[in-house]
Amino acid sequence: MPRTTRLQDLIRELRHHTGPIGGPELAERLGITLRTLYQDVAALRAVGVEVVNAPGQGYVLPPDVVLPPAALAEPAPREPAELTFYTNPLSRGGIVHWMLEELGVPYRTVTLEYGAAMKSPDYLALNPMGKVPAIRHGDVVVTEAAAICAYLADAFPEAGLAPPPAARGDYYRWLFFAAGPLEAALSLNTLGVQPTAEQQRQLGCGDYWTVIETLAGALEGRRHIAGTAFSAADVYVGSHLGWGMYFGTIPRRPEFEAYWAGLKDRPARARCEAFVEQALSPLA
Repeated sequence: MPRTTRLQDLIRELRHHTGPIGGPELAERLGITLRTLYQDVAALRAVGVEVVNAPGQGYVLPPDVVLPPAALAEPAPREPAELTFYTNPLSRGGIVHWMLEELGVPYRTVTLEYGAAMKSPDYLALNPMGKVPAIRHGDVVVTEAAAICAYLADAFPEAGLAPPPAARGDYYRWLFFAAGPLEAALSLNTLGVQPTAEQQRQLGCGDYWTVIETLAGALEGRRHIAGTAFSAADVYVGSHLGWGMYFGTIPRRPEFEAYWAGLKDRPARARCEAFVEQALSPLA
């Protein structure tokens, strides 16, 4: 029941009684809990409506009390915080772009060219690394694609892109497995660096093929990486697999291809692809 209606009913019930009425009886008549009654009485008192609590008798509203209009007003809706997305079409910003499109919330895109624009004092104040993506949500600044995906899933829970807190084991595990061991192993392999057995013990990613086998085992027979529903972890892991298989940095294993086939045609991702194509068309 809206607070406005509850307060109106409370005033009406108190005015109906010429004498005090006990809290439990009043709450029962109004169909609310005793705790809610206490909160509503406090709300009225806060705006100058002195509901009297007669000791041992109950509540009473003096007959000369005038109810100010503000007492029954709903709180003014808060202006939603502006969400700004900093990216470049040829960057990991594509991961965050996909996430934003899945959310279905308004956001402003700022496209930065590599070089001077990313190293400008204004942007370095947001991300001292001088890299994209980054977001600003009101006064909150978040960098790093995995962190941004996790933040957005929590900031907009109505989108349902994160499991309930008690069911986030796989969600956190594979989201940050892809951000840590997978990214590191892919980078080393792309650079032609083959760590020795001793170096593998020092690296969080171990070696390239262990990472690939581990991820393939996690995805075998699964449509989603973290439970039965699509989540931010699928955005992040799926992006890496899609790009990796396209550019040849990740092998086209059946587990990866089946998983990616279930993600690549999502409407939100298609909108991101259209954005990239449009942004790159002048360069063709």
